[in-house]
Formats: sequence, structure tokens, C-alpha cells
Amino acid sequence: MTTPAPLADIEAEAARLLSAFAARGITVRLIGGLAIARHRHRDVPDTLRRAYGDIDLVIHPKQAKPFRQAMTELGYTPNVRFNNMRGDRRMLFTDEPNGRKLDVFVGGFQMCHSMDLSGRLSLHAETLCPADLLLTKLQVVEVNRKDLTDALTILLTHELGGRDADDRLSLDRLVDVTSADWGWFTTFTDNLARLPALAGELLGPEDAAAVAGRVRELDAALRSAPKSLKWKARNTVGRRMTWYDLPDEIGGPIDAHT
Repeated sequence: MTTPAPLADIEAEAARLLSAFAARGITVRLIGGLAIARHRHRDVPDTLRRAYGDIDLVIHPKQAKPFRQAMTELGYTPNVRFNNMRGDRRMLFTDEPNGRKLDVFVGGFQMCHSMDLSGRLSLHAETLCPADLLLTKLQVVEVNRKDLTDALTILLTHELGGRDADDRLSLDRLVDVTSADWGWFTTFTDNLARLPALAGELLGPEDAAAVAGRVRELDAALRSAPKSLKWKARNTVGRRMTWYDLPDEIGGPIDAHT
């Protein structure tokens, strides 16, 4: 039986993978820029559209073995050394015909900040929920324009809500993460504050005003929420001590190519 080759069109290939994993009963969710593209529930200006270089996924840790087998069957080459060393947290595969990297997070997300996702993969059928996607984009300390543009797209196309329902941005989730960890709060709110200016540059007046309003509402909710004792203790040290990790050199940060 001939192994199928990955598709040249990256959005079509992401859809092929999601369908194939679902057929095998493997819980896999798309993250990164391609996930946000699948969450565009309305037309967005061309200024928010961009090309995508790689595919990024998150899987449940208990399904790592069948996932590895499926990736081979779907035409991908594993980075054997990296996967053997780090496969409990992260795996790398290559789409050799198209020269693309596929980055896999196992059970959670670890870059400048970390969060456990193993219990949240069932919230959306194909991707992480919008709040978790926003967290992955605004956790980058040295944030780039692509990260901010993707975050802007989420805020433009999703209303704020309470829990993870109706495909809204869950304030409960964003508060839970940032109120427990001062580092998460600091990086997230630093980057959130950059979005109104970018919205003014990339969007029409009405859409820019809508985004600015959501940023104000979200920022107020995060700042007024009760904080954990750990958060308060870390706040006394503030920025005098580094509050983030540097992304792995091998494989690079999730947004380096996506």
C-alpha cells in the first residue's frame, strides 16, 4: 500500500490530518495560525490574512504511540532523536515533499509560559478553544507582528463570554490562567495592550473600535480578578527577576514559522 503524500496546500493538508486522526479515534487539535484561520467566522480584511509555513498540533499524552504510527502512515518523517529525547512533551515531524515542519505539543503548551491542555482538548472539535489560542499567541515575550495579527483576528471575530461555550472568548479561562501566575499575567497584558494600536493600523474605524473595546473589557477583568497567594508573592519581586522561559532552540518557538 502506497503511503499518501502530504498535500501542497497547507490549509487543505491540515484538514486532511484532522480528518484522518478523527477517523482513527486519536484526539488531535490544531494550534498556531492555521487554527485561528479555521476560527474566522466572518469575513476579515485582507490585512489580517497571511501565509502559513508549518502545521502545529497538540495531542493527549495517552495517545502518543498511536499518533506516531499515524504520522508515518500519513506520509511524515519523524525527527527520531528529538522525539526519543523529548517525546513526552514535544515531537517534531517533517513533510519532506513540501519542505514543511510539523510541531506537536504533548498534553500541554510550553514556550515562554506553560499551560496544561490535557483536559481541554474536547472543547472544540478541531482546534483549541479561542481563549487557549489567544493565550498561546500572547504568551510570547518578544512578540512579533504575526503573533499580534493572529491575536487581533481572534479578538475581532469572537465576542467575550464566560465559560467555554458558543465559541466565545472565555473570560473565565483567561482569568484562571493569569490570576494564578504573575508571569502569565504580565506577558499577556503587556501584549494585549499592543493590540489597539495595531487594530487602528490594520482595520477600519468600526472594527478597530470594537477590538479596542474588547481589549479594555478583557484587561479590566484580568486586573480586577482575585489573585492567588503565589501571584501576590511573585508580584512583590516584579520585573527585577525574569518571569518567562526561553523557547527551545531545537524546533524553535511555535510562531517562528507559523
